[in-house]
Amino acid sequence: MIELIVPYVQDGGTDTRARLLARFLQDRLNEPILVVNRLGAVAGHAAIAAAAPDGRTLGMITGEIGMMHWQDGVTDLAPADYTALAVPFVEAAAVIVRADAPFGDLRGLLESLRSRRLRGSGSPDFGIWKFALMGLLDEAGIDRAQIEWTPSISGEAGVEKLLAGAADIAPVPMVEARAAIAAGRARALATMDDKRHPRFPDVPTVREAVGIAWQVAHWRGLVGPAGLAETARHRYLEALSEIARDDAFAEACRAIGFSLAWRIGDDFARYMTEDDAQFGNILRR
Repeated sequence: MIELIVPYVQDGGTDTRARLLARFLQDRLNEPILVVNRLGAVAGHAAIAAAAPDGRTLGMITGEIGMMHWQDGVTDLAPADYTALAVPFVEAAAVIVRADAPFGDLRGLLESLRSRRLRGSGSPDFGIWKFALMGLLDEAGIDRAQIEWTPSISGEAGVEKLLAGAADIAPVPMVEARAAIAAGRARALATMDDKRHPRFPDVPTVREAVGIAWQVAHWRGLVGPAGLAETARHRYLEALSEIARDDAFAEACRAIGFSLAWRIGDDFARYMTEDDAQFGNILRR
């Protein structure tokens, strides 16, 4: 039995992706994979890093590993505490509001923020989605104090707060708000990607909407603890490379709306390191 630790809530975005990948991975390894939700981004990431590097414990970590250690008092964990295996999933943030919101587009929302405070939700205080929204305000020349942030344990939980009236903006991927959008309860004003999402072709990019080149992508990747045994690492890399070429896996992701941008092994390790440095530069600023 292989244990796959997910540092986020069950049925959340990271958990759903982890369980999908685990299903395909265990078929190739001919060995069951037990997905375990270790709640708390810091506690869950720490549990993965602290596991024995014998190949029996994996983790689905996120780009927040490149954010948390740059913020005082959160954690010392960093990319070097893990063995990079593969990152299949990369999703851009979007600006989600309720269907009855008084602003019709992103420009209207930003203009509203120049004169009134609004509430945002979708991640912990140190999380990627808060960073995405605050960075957009920075680029638009709007005081970050115009947003009152209500922490949540996941993007989906942020959408729930939005629909319940406890938040005005959920800066999360559109796929994590897809049910609310499909039901006509929420709208996406823009995506923080360099191109439109194929499942939401009518939603403009931030650049298209307001002329600001602001992009935020969030990855979720499979890792082992640092120093993972080479035989185990090789076994996982072979299986993950097969999944990356598997049309059935790609189709399963497309059906849900997940975006794929595979990086495997050393390529993933370089990506983590570069992402970490970029977040450090921005957060220090």
